[in-house]
Amino acid sequence: MKNQQGILHLALPLVLVLAIVAAVVGLVALGVIKNPLKNLPFISQGPKVELKTEYKNPFDKKTQYVNPFDTYKNPFVVK
Repeated sequence: MKNQQGILHLALPLVLVLAIVAAVVGLVALGVIKNPLKNLPFISQGPKVELKTEYKNPFDKKTQYVNPFDTYKNPFVVK
């Protein structure tokens, strides 16, 4: 007998995998099983960002960057 092609033979394992996943999700949602993702250290900690408290005015001449290697001089800049 020849091998018959089709995807029907994959239906039963797919249904079983989906049923197992649905059961685990349901048990976690009901609280029967503790959520294993809550105990992971990189998920439970929030990002640590340090905020700058000092503000420098970007339009102030003292805080602007001056390129010491620049040879072009703008004729419209009055010093």
